[in-house]
Amino acid sequence: MMPIFSPVLRRIAYFLPLLSLTACIQHRQLVNFNEGPDFKDVARQMALANPIKLQPDDIISISIQTLDPVASAPFNLGGVPITGGNAGSTTTSAAVPTIPTYLIDNQGEVNLPMLGQVKVAGWTTLQARDSLSARLAKYLKNQIVNVRLVNFKFTVLGEVAQAGSYSIPNERINILEALGMAGDLTNYGDREKVLIIREKDGQRSFAYLNLHQRDLFQSPYFYLSQNDMVYVEPMKAKIGATTDGSSKFLQFIIPVVSIISIIVSLTR
Repeated sequence: MMPIFSPVLRRIAYFLPLLSLTACIQHRQLVNFNEGPDFKDVARQMALANPIKLQPDDIISISIQTLDPVASAPFNLGGVPITGGNAGSTTTSAAVPTIPTYLIDNQGEVNLPMLGQVKVAGWTTLQARDSLSARLAKYLKNQIVNVRLVNFKFTVLGEVAQAGSYSIPNERINILEALGMAGDLTNYGDREKVLIIREKDGQRSFAYLNLHQRDLFQSPYFYLSQNDMVYVEPMKAKIGATTDGSSKFLQFIIPVVSIISIIVSLTR
């Protein structure tokens, strides 16, 4: 029997590595920034974050200050809580001053105390600040205006630990921070295919990021924009991860049956 089975077993040996490759995840697939030129111990120019332009349904905080708090107080009055429309609301705290927040309506405007309807959609927060400061010049002297986006939102889906939508009180977050908030990729997340879906100025764009590549930091999609969606594709090895007992049994027995079939066919 040995003369018969020796060549057969040798042929079968060629198939075993293939079976293991389809079921296992290699270490390099789980490592970020392991492709491309090595990092050098020198400073490099950072990729610039996309300027965030305000749009309807954004919530912004607006604070107006002067040397005379009494003079600026009427411009910082908060309205009813934000439940719809564009009335202002305030967040109260015993330790910090009240800062009114406003919802940008469908016309791209906010309704400010004393100033009335002011269009801010399409502007950055710095442009909105400068415009408001110019409007306030005839009412106040040496005023300090601060405008801040307080509901920067993005969504992370796919092979991450905690998929969902996230809001932060900042205007800048990069893809690594966003994935970190979502609990990082699972072992079955494809680091070569992280899809960014972006809607801007009535257009939708798509871009893939490869977390293995060291030039990721220079990508124009490294920093997220308001309402970006991030989708992490699963690797093919995901098929091997299931909590269904019968499926696991089938995944174990199918390679065994295949090997037996090969032996039978080669020994006839």
